[in-house]
Amino acid sequence: MDKREAVRVPVRLRAQCRADDVVIDGMVEDISRSGVFFRVPKAVEAKVIETGVATEIHLNLPGETMLQLTAKVVRVDEAGMGLVFVGGHEHSRKPLANFIMRCHATHWNWS
Repeated sequence: MDKREAVRVPVRLRAQCRADDVVIDGMVEDISRSGVFFRVPKAVEAKVIETGVATEIHLNLPGETMLQLTAKVVRVDEAGMGLVFVGGHEHSRKPLANFIMRCHATHWNWS
């Protein structure tokens, strides 16, 4: 059973993750109001970023402006990293929530 509190929707968004002096380009595969899964197998194989590291993730949401969010790495595996958003992102929360609602509505065909 999935214990997540926030609705997670599948997406394919290019993103950039920054931690210290490391910048990683990758693909966000799912997103929620609380975090993302960031696919970066080459970076993970090289053990560039580890669990517990504070990062910044830059997302270019379709129809929205570029979002810059602070996150913490909570999981690293062979496919990528699970990131949870931390800190107050009041200016980013509404565009993020709107994007997730649009994706969720599109993903579920209610007819």
